[in-house]
Amino acid sequence: MYRIVLSADDLAGIRISDGAVPLLETVFALEALKETGEEGFHEWRRRVRRHLMNPTARAERIVRLSGRADSCSALLDPSTRAQHPQALSAAQDFSRLAVAPHWEPIRVHLENAQESLRDTMGRHGVGVLLGRLGPGIRWRPPVLEIDGMGSGRLRPTGRGLVLMPSLFLHRPAQVVRNDRGDLQSAPLLVFPDRPRSEDLPGLLADGDAVRGDRREEIDSLAALVGRTRAAALRAVRESCGNAELAERLGVTTAAVSQHTAVLRAAGLISTRRRGSHAVHSVTQLGRLLMRGDDAQLRQMLSAPRAIVKQPATA
Repeated sequence: MYRIVLSADDLAGIRISDGAVPLLETVFALEALKETGEEGFHEWRRRVRRHLMNPTARAERIVRLSGRADSCSALLDPSTRAQHPQALSAAQDFSRLAVAPHWEPIRVHLENAQESLRDTMGRHGVGVLLGRLGPGIRWRPPVLEIDGMGSGRLRPTGRGLVLMPSLFLHRPAQVVRNDRGDLQSAPLLVFPDRPRSEDLPGLLADGDAVRGDRREEIDSLAALVGRTRAAALRAVRESCGNAELAERLGVTTAAVSQHTAVLRAAGLISTRRRGSHAVHSVTQLGRLLMRGDDAQLRQMLSAPRAIVKQPATA
């Protein structure tokens, strides 16, 4: 059994990942290709295996990589990744074949999962969040116990922990070193998050028509509030101020003030003062809107409250 021992500082530093990492999903997809369970992956596996039966150099490289567990593990560690250029090249070939064609709906699914995790942590606290990460993961304070990873122990020693959902991971969890931005020193705890069993085949379906439908769903938020405000809403999932938001959106701070005023009036974000700076955060209504949770949206909007309608142009 693998154990992660979390100090008080680690618990205070727990965060949800921002966005998905294609390389991680590619490595987990290579492993998922060899599995036989979960009916929703069957058609995806059949289609990918059919391509790999073609006698091409690229297919041969991918097949060799899929049989090398040590090479796949090396790709998960940023400190050893550069030492395996052939494995990295084969993984990129596999990604173009098996992951990239479905990346947009995968990304949206994982971002929605991240929003749900943030909502759980905000409403119920870190303890409840850690207790709901999935089968094979148990929170017994101050230890997070994980099955399926062998024996081992990790002490983040105040660095915290970044929680990251994955579509393709088939183990209860995987600990990965993190090399992303300001979370560089905090390890990643990756765990599977699947859509409903009947929705998974559609997520990995082939065909331009399905992907076109997904794009229409993805663009629905921009159609509702405007492209820039949709980007602003997504950007403040992790609280940020005007200057940071302006940098992310590529607009002036004056424009940021106008957009955040509209989002705040609509009840989608809240703003508080931190010293001389304004800090924006997404409200529960904003999170539901980004997730497209129609049932909870209707329930919330039916409650007595005033939402100021603003033009959706941006």
